[in-house]
Amino acid sequence: MGEFSARTAGIATFGATAAALAAQTEAAGAAAGAAGPALLGPVFGVVGGDFVAAFTAAQDAHVAQVRRLSSAWSAMSAAAASTAAAYDATDAAGAGALIDTGAGALVATDAGLS
Repeated sequence: MGEFSARTAGIATFGATAAALAAQTEAAGAAAGAAGPALLGPVFGVVGGDFVAAFTAAQDAHVAQVRRLSSAWSAMSAAAASTAAAYDATDAAGAGALIDTGAGALVATDAGLS
């Protein structure tokens, strides 16, 4: 079996960074949605109606994709946090088992049972 190591602090830091990016991306999506093409209607008037309709569809698709990206960042954040916690818990359990095994060996040696 090969050697494996994980820097759980780095994984957790990535998770925190992904959470911050999710929040920033969500804020950008909200701002993009608030600055929607409905504001352009009076500027373009009747002549620009087709343009405003097409722009509205594109804007809606853009906002939906920004929200999807924010959701992906959130999922990465949760996965990184749970991965770091799982690695730490597994490492602590393994270390505890080794300590318990070592303590048992010491007791057996002290009792002359080895």
